Amino acid sequence: MKKVLFTTTALAAMAIGGVASAQGISLFGDARLGLGYNINNEGGAVGDDDLRAVSRVRFGVNMTGETDAGITFGATIRADNAVGGQGGSLGQTAGNVFVSGSWGTLTFGDTNGADEQWVGDVPGNLSLTGLGDFNETFFISNGGSFGSDTANNFAANPTARPTVRYDFDIAGFGVSVSSNRDLTDVVVGAGYQADFGSGSFGIGVGYNNYKSFRQSVGTGLSVCEDGAGGVTTACAADDEVFTIAGADSSQDVPKGEQWSAGVTGDWENFGLGVVYTWADSKSNSFVEGAKFSTIAVGGTFGWDAFTVGAYYVNILEGTNRLEGFDGQDTYALTAAYDLGGGAQVAGGIGQTFGRGSVFADEADQDRETVADFGIKMAF
Repeated sequence: MKKVLFTTTALAAMAIGGVASAQGISLFGDARLGLGYNINNEGGAVGDDDLRAVSRVRFGVNMTGETDAGITFGATIRADNAVGGQGGSLGQTAGNVFVSGSWGTLTFGDTNGADEQWVGDVPGNLSLTGLGDFNETFFISNGGSFGSDTANNFAANPTARPTVRYDFDIAGFGVSVSSNRDLTDVVVGAGYQADFGSGSFGIGVGYNNYKSFRQSVGTGLSVCEDGAGGVTTACAADDEVFTIAGADSSQDVPKGEQWSAGVTGDWENFGLGVVYTWADSKSNSFVEGAKFSTIAVGGTFGWDAFTVGAYYVNILEGTNRLEGFDGQDTYALTAAYDLGGGAQVAGGIGQTFGRGSVFADEADQDRETVADFGIKMAF
């Protein structure tokens, strides 16, 4: 990574009233170019079964400093997320700001919840675009979800950002506590990381007690013919379903809790990770809740400049609004070749989840094969 460092006592004094002993600003960036099959430029499936050019360039800045008392502070933001970093009236939804000392680290902004901080995601996704990033764990504390329709959006909490998180660790053991923008959720994570023989391993657990939230549903209203020349939302399994564009709405997700646990390890050329989650949003007199549980397994193997990876994710349980996802899975095979200097050839091929049809037996019909190939660059 090339860095541009600016250090000046005068600017530091102007910025924080003269209490800084050092200040640094470093630039970072990434870019990619290549081809994608059945994906948009961000790697999500489009269902067009076509081949298209995909490319992207981004850059950002890391800022760090230290007070006379030895407290470090800093922030990071990507240029394309500058508006979210400024925060406006809704709060900081991009970038993060931190202060750190012997007492621990406090981080605000677009950062992990306490459970995600210690449980994390499974490895194995080396693809050019991410192919939907389905190896990433569905943390409600992160506004995570299965996709973009009514059922998929069940876990997408729009007030998850900004996140407020406190971390403390000693001798490999660590604990984190976090909350969401409105400070209504209680999220706890803990774990242990250590060397083991010629490799290392880590274990993490997380718990999130979240309050009810309202989310936007942006897929339009699904209707079918009612047999009398009109339309109805009460569709039968053999009805042809249509979507009315622009008929977006919102839905409430009742309060509930999510548990998660993960194990990761690497030994010489191998890497492996397993993550399990379980969530239960309690139904009440006004809103139907839902449960879901997931298991994800991923791994990598490298030799010389080559690395291959694979992951598999299964939704073990989906109830009520998530019934269409019950038993659905996704998987991918990916690979990368290191060219040196921060560049690598990367690509992958995989299958997405079914898209959660309201009819559980039809969900498989919406599975998509996706693929990409090209060059990734880090600066």
